[in-house]
Amino acid sequence: MSLAFCLPFVGSAADKPQLTEGVVKPFRAVTISASIREIIRKIHVEEGDRIKEGQPLVSLLSEKQQLAVERYDQMISKAQFDYNAAKRLFDQNVSSRDDALAKEVELKRLQAELNIAKADLAEREILAPLTGVVVRKFKESGESISENDPILQVMTTDQVLLLFHLEASQLSSIKLDQEYAVQFPEMPDVKGLKAKVTFIDPEVDARSGLFRVRLLLDNKEGLVRPGLRVLAPFPPPPAKAGAPANL
Repeated sequence: MSLAFCLPFVGSAADKPQLTEGVVKPFRAVTISASIREIIRKIHVEEGDRIKEGQPLVSLLSEKQQLAVERYDQMISKAQFDYNAAKRLFDQNVSSRDDALAKEVELKRLQAELNIAKADLAEREILAPLTGVVVRKFKESGESISENDPILQVMTTDQVLLLFHLEASQLSSIKLDQEYAVQFPEMPDVKGLKAKVTFIDPEVDARSGLFRVRLLLDNKEGLVRPGLRVLAPFPPPPAKAGAPANL
């Protein structure tokens, strides 16, 4: 009997998915900074604090700006009174239209100045751009900052991205919205998680021959942390021509 008939059939390993290692990235991370030079009056959060989008994170000194807003409010009240009086006299043919128009122009000028003062005041109250957690604190209350100096770093935690680099020959086998069961070597007890392909790099790196793939993983329980290794069973690259078959 021929030896070939005595050997059990074994499928090619190239046909089986292989575990590819990637890394967990935050879905969204933001470094909080100010657009002006000022002194920090108070930082309202600490590292590890949960935050909600729109809540105050950092307050800068703003006494002068607050006084400016109050001053323009008072000036507008008087200008509104003067304009109403001038318009009433014009309607009664007691004064000229030019006088009423001048009062109206002055009122609108002060209203524009008030809007500028309010915007200047708002720059000194830095709000959370997302719902998530504070991961780093670079400054303390009382410190002076310049434009674009980092103050805090925050990131979302209810979703994470899984970044992989695959061979160009795998490109045709990866599709958007495909789901893959993923596992984490440092967290063997975390099982049953599936992530969906949300990005396939349209460009292959010429030097490495690799392209990027990103998967999105729901992480509402906060079990998976950015920086961890992750494994996913992507289809393997096709066997190279002339390569011996695996038996």
